[in-house]
Amino acid sequence: LKFIYIVFYTRSCFVMYAGVVEGFYGPVWNWNDRFSLMKFIGKNGLNTYIYAPKNDPYHRNLWRIQYPDEILNRFATMIEIGKKHGVETVFALSPGLDIDYYSEKDFNILISKLDALMAVGFRNLAIFFDDIPHPTKDQEISSLAKAQSFLVNKVFKKLKPEKLIVCPTYYHGFYVNYLQVIGKMLDPEIDIMWTGRWVCSFRITDDDLDIVNKFLCRKPFVWDNYPVNDYFTVRDIIRLHLGPIQNRSPNLVNTVSGYTVNPANQVECSKIVLYTVAKMVKARLFYDPEKAWKEAVTLLINRNARSWFKSFAEFNKASFMNLREKVIVKKNADEVLEMLKNIKETLSNRKLLKEIKPVINKMETIARYAKGEKVSLNPHIQTAGEYRPPIPKKKMLNQMFGTI
Repeated sequence: LKFIYIVFYTRSCFVMYAGVVEGFYGPVWNWNDRFSLMKFIGKNGLNTYIYAPKNDPYHRNLWRIQYPDEILNRFATMIEIGKKHGVETVFALSPGLDIDYYSEKDFNILISKLDALMAVGFRNLAIFFDDIPHPTKDQEISSLAKAQSFLVNKVFKKLKPEKLIVCPTYYHGFYVNYLQVIGKMLDPEIDIMWTGRWVCSFRITDDDLDIVNKFLCRKPFVWDNYPVNDYFTVRDIIRLHLGPIQNRSPNLVNTVSGYTVNPANQVECSKIVLYTVAKMVKARLFYDPEKAWKEAVTLLINRNARSWFKSFAEFNKASFMNLREKVIVKKNADEVLEMLKNIKETLSNRKLLKEIKPVINKMETIARYAKGEKVSLNPHIQTAGEYRPPIPKKKMLNQMFGTI
């Protein structure tokens, strides 16, 4: 019986890297936010946290400059918290905006920067080349892949991290001229990130993963852009993503080398989705998005506010994966106002309340409008049936979501 239990336990638990990539644009989280999220994901069975906030100047724009000692000390604390909660912390550097791939001077600066971070305790590193100017000609695309592969292989050989992860410039879709070159040239021990057919893929299938596997000559490391909402935030729009993760292959454990999701700018709101992510990765074929979502609300919301918050979230569940959410009309306007009043009075997580307060205010205004009052509706907050990413339709279809 003991042998049977060990076999079952081993097969039912995932051992791949699975967790969070803090890779969004917009306001940078504070350290307590990160520490809180690391504890949360570790408690719920996820094991990876990649540090890569776009608006950390030392991560991207000022990548050549060393982190101050104060921040290095914070990283050391972060690593220790990760160890305590079973979460491996990965440091990512994003030098792609202006690095000279063949420059010995730039290489030495890069090594010096990463070496200092390894000295703090990072065993795993990542190098990101995402969201930099794209060449357009096939020859230039191939040359970019060769240059990036040359640099990354050189870093891997020099620093010998336990794991090295690369986010390529063409990180979604099937850009053959780029992906095949980088797949063949990069050391086979290096992981390559991929977001799916689109930047924020409304579905990720076994076929998708099989195709990119052949291009990359290895299993992809999936960077899943949900519940990230920075494409609203950076355009001064608030839109919550509170619905569960869905439409992902139940066979991820066997088809990817790692799986991380990019959280929303709102850290407490992100925990609701992250709970469903942990359930999806572990349950696989038996994952039920709605059941996991209800469990998340039960776990994260205090008893007095639970039913009210669940009702609130039903008006804020839409995403590119599933547009369904409740709307406010004359018939339910009074119920909505009562629900919002009770959330403000009973929700004990005041940080979460602060994150959702602008949406509460917008919903109150819509409810009063539905009752016939003259109001001014804030176009910078979307909720209750409003889901309009500020992106051209052609770009939404072909690049961002794969759907409109």
